[in-house]
Amino acid sequence: MVLTCRVLPEVSWNRSGALDGTLWSDASWSGRFVDMVSGEPGLYDTRCAAVATPEGLLFGIRAEDPFPSATLRQRDSLVFRENDLEVFLDFGHCYYEFQVNVLGTIYEVLHVWRDSLSLVSPVIRSALHLENPDVFTFAGDYDRNPSSFWHGTHPRGARVAWLGYDFPGLEVAVHVDGEANSSPTVSVGWSVEVLFPWDGFHQLSGSDVGFGAPPTSLRVFVGRFQQLNISGQAHVAAWSLQRHGAFDTHRPECFADVAFVHRT
Repeated sequence: MVLTCRVLPEVSWNRSGALDGTLWSDASWSGRFVDMVSGEPGLYDTRCAAVATPEGLLFGIRAEDPFPSATLRQRDSLVFRENDLEVFLDFGHCYYEFQVNVLGTIYEVLHVWRDSLSLVSPVIRSALHLENPDVFTFAGDYDRNPSSFWHGTHPRGARVAWLGYDFPGLEVAVHVDGEANSSPTVSVGWSVEVLFPWDGFHQLSGSDVGFGAPPTSLRVFVGRFQQLNISGQAHVAAWSLQRHGAFDTHRPECFADVAFVHRT
């Protein structure tokens, strides 16, 4: 799958999270997200768009949700344990993970493949050591078999995960079309705007990228985790741009390719 990213030299972004105005009407929106395992349409409608601006790469995500809810307020809380929206950016030797809930609480992690540690910038490499309490090894998202407990099942093996990484200049805006944490009130849903400035792309890609020279090879995951209570049973739904075939967000080979398109 290809996510079309419009290149817009003149943009007016009000930073409200509401996804209104000509910026988003000029964007190319995705289709309805699908179940990450089966590929069937998601229960709630979720769609995304991306635009390249002089400031950075801007994502907008719309999420239908009659009862948007969240409790976690501390930065880097495990917001995926509740309901969240997510964006992953894959750079080949590493990938960056972003998550946000309806309260605007964000969670960020940088994952560097162990076979590519030498390719990250000196600034990042200096943080990836055992004495850093925010650095862990990560072998997979859902593997629980004894034979793959340590190494995971991904062909590239384990990653080094830096939980203390913050994307430089990150900007996030959340808008609720209705009311959060109010079960008697039926809402339309919520939406998010996320700006990833070009300085962060330069830091993670190791190349001179920017508005005039966007990444020539970029894959992204845009998805959503939703807690559902059905007949008294708790279920977790995972909806994304395209099917992964497994309940695992950490498969960059399953991400969507980004195509940068100039407006004609």
